[in-house]
Amino acid sequence: MKSQKEMLLRMREDLVLGITRRSRTPAEGTAPDIGDILDSVSEERTRELDMILTDREKKKLLQLDDAIDRMEEGSYGNCEECGVKIPKGRLKVMPFAKYCVECQEKLERDEKYMKDEPEDGIKKVPAGDVEE
Repeated sequence: MKSQKEMLLRMREDLVLGITRRSRTPAEGTAPDIGDILDSVSEERTRELDMILTDREKKKLLQLDDAIDRMEEGSYGNCEECGVKIPKGRLKVMPFAKYCVECQEKLERDEKYMKDEPEDGIKKVPAGDVEE
């Protein structure tokens, strides 16, 4: 368990360093430049990708912090849904896993189902099937 915690702390440290390095990098081309429009579009796309990566990294950072908290509480390695012990192989591959494989799959299916459900109980009817 101690080596697992050390691994989580090391992952967290590497992630924080990466986010810090990227956020400290001065934005090139912030002053008006005569460069052509494709360069401007490319620079904007690069900034957007950096923001997306930073959001993903922040989410991963929260997951790592949560896993470290669970270790300190003594609940690390137990599925938060069913309480069964999460296999070591899963924790090795995904050290911040909260759920066993079965519960994770069920949650993902439920999440997909909720996305497919129409809001407010409104049934979507194809345009040709409308009755007056």
